[in-house]
Parts: sequence; C-alpha cells; structure tokens
Amino acid sequence: IIASRLPEEARKWIIERVDKNMDWEAIQNALHLTRKERDYICFLDNNPNLLPVSELIHYKDVQNLIQIKLARLSKKAALDKDSVRLWLKYLDDEGYDVLSNIDEDNNRFTITWISKWQKPILQRQDMVCVDSTHKTCKSFIRSSDSCYLFTIVCKNLDTNKGCPVGFMITNSE
Repeated sequence: IIASRLPEEARKWIIERVDKNMDWEAIQNALHLTRKERDYICFLDNNPNLLPVSELIHYKDVQNLIQIKLARLSKKAALDKDSVRLWLKYLDDEGYDVLSNIDEDNNRFTITWISKWQKPILQRQDMVCVDSTHKTCKSFIRSSDSCYLFTIVCKNLDTNKGCPVGFMITNSE
C-alpha cells in the first residue's frame, strides 16, 4: 500500500499478522473490541469521540496486504516470462518431472509438472480423471490470452480419496 489512510502502526500490525499466515477472520477476531473495551479506551484518553485504530482496519486493508505477500512469494522475477522460467528451473531442481513447450512465435505454451510423491500414485492407477479450470490466469506470453489449468486426479489407494497427481497449464484449448 503506497498511500494508505491507515496509520503506519496499524499497517505494520497487519503485516505482522499476515506474515504469521493469519487470514481476515483471524485478524478480525484479534481486532474485535467489545463495547465495554471501547468505552474504557475512550475513558482512558478522556475523549468520547476517539475511534481506536483497530476500528479503522477493514477487510480490504488486510486483503491488499495478503495479496502483496502472495505476489512476493509467487513471483520469482519482475517479468512473468522470467518468473515462469525460474519456477520451471526450481521445480526441476526439486526433482519434479517437468515438461514445457513455449512457442513465443505463435503465442502458445504448455507446461506440465508432477512431483516425486505424485508419480508413484499415478503409476498405480487403472483410471484417472482430468479436471479443467478455464481462465485460471493470464498468459505470460500475451496478456490478452487466458490460461487453462488441467489437473489429473485419481483415487489414492491409501486414503481412498481423490488425489491430484499431475498438472498442466496452457493458453490453448
């Protein structure tokens, strides 16, 4: 938040909670003042019109700071194209099976990945399901294009529940 209506101390307080992975509900509970507590604060400051700083904090303030944190964690570079390449390298370095086909000349890409723990689960399956989520994000090649996330899901024989075992993201249907 570049310019904020919040006092700096309130902004720092929110950032501390966001960094502890608190969501809006947890932060809202931490902010909650009873009528008695609010009256007591006003009595201490001898100002019946005093509004505690906590009353200035709204959902959007917290949401903005959560989004900033998520962007900081998810982007490995300022440019999306560079960030995607760094993520692919990271996944490969971590032992994921990664396949990428990036064709910038034709504005198309396909990226697939599967982790070390997912691979044996997938290999034991007789049947898998594919779930697609349309318009998941914007393309890093041409921002006017939408992307589609495909998830391979199968029944985990250990837990007897659905388990994601592979992913593909593409900007072509």
